[in-house]
Amino acid sequence: MKKSSKALLISTLFFVFLLVSFSCKREMAENNNEEIKSIPVEVTEVSRANLRKVISLTGNIEPWKVVNVVPDIGGKIAKIYVKEGDRVKKGQLLAELDTEAARLQLAQAKAALEVAQANYNDAKLNKERMDRLLQQKAVSDQQAEKMSLAYDAALAQLNQAKKALDLVQHQIKVSLMKAPFSGVITGKYINEDETINPMMPGGRGVVTLMDISRVKCKVNITERNLKDVRAGQKVLLTVDSYPGHIFIGKVYVINQAADPLTRSFEVQVAVPNLDLQLKSGMFARVKIVVEEKENVISIPVDAVIEEGSNYYVYVVENQKAIKREVKLGLEERELIEVQDGLKVGEKIVVVGKEMLKDGAAVSLEGGEVK
Repeated sequence: MKKSSKALLISTLFFVFLLVSFSCKREMAENNNEEIKSIPVEVTEVSRANLRKVISLTGNIEPWKVVNVVPDIGGKIAKIYVKEGDRVKKGQLLAELDTEAARLQLAQAKAALEVAQANYNDAKLNKERMDRLLQQKAVSDQQAEKMSLAYDAALAQLNQAKKALDLVQHQIKVSLMKAPFSGVITGKYINEDETINPMMPGGRGVVTLMDISRVKCKVNITERNLKDVRAGQKVLLTVDSYPGHIFIGKVYVINQAADPLTRSFEVQVAVPNLDLQLKSGMFARVKIVVEEKENVISIPVDAVIEEGSNYYVYVVENQKAIKREVKLGLEERELIEVQDGLKVGEKIVVVGKEMLKDGAAVSLEGGEVK
């Protein structure tokens, strides 16, 4: 009796063990099947962004205006009032020639003018008196003609004396070299007491003046891009000297004739430079903004699936990937505009979409991609 009870107890325990073991294995198998069916993906949330379509180009910074200051006449440099790096204003005196001889000539010309003026005044009075006498027939026509010729000679001498004075005054005026515009002195090529001859071929100037309060950058665009570029468009310019800093300018001039060698069109970009951070000769990267949109619905380009002429994304809803057609717009690097098909806040697959089908179960791996 005891042996039979013991055997029954052992059989019962074994049966329970088999039942529990079978149940665990079944549960593990179901879990494994569920894991196999769920495809791991990474998602991001649909948001808004400002997007731009740009044409990226390169060029060199040039001054807005540049002039090599040279006197109109030759002579010895008496004084130079500026040095390299000086900022000057329009009309400021930069240098002057030795004008000692010219000022002596000026005094001489003024004296000659006084003499010519006195002779003219006398000849004028005589002519007026002779004209009255001629009307009264108190003098002969020959005497009147002689007086008229004397008047004409005095007038000619007076005009000659005025021109001589003007010439000397001009020589003194051009001996003073003034700034034709406000800018910065970027070069000095001669010293005081040296002689300069502006008529000599290849001759040097006294100083170089540049206006870099705004600068220009010449770039070349292709015929394909010409239709997208217009005067006044915004330009984003960067240089290596100021990493991360963007200078804002605009398209200033578009050359309407292509370069016969490169078949490209020159575009001049104007950029304000009040702090003089941009220097002549700097290498610049230029982006012409041909289209710009603010606060538009956008997604990563990596989320888009292209099938023929149609575009799709996988939207995650209730742990499932739902394939949805979208209408796309402006693209900027890693982002693209969605004109229709998505709403802000929806979650879309960016990693793992290649393994998905419409309605496939998914599990999020590695958190959401922002």
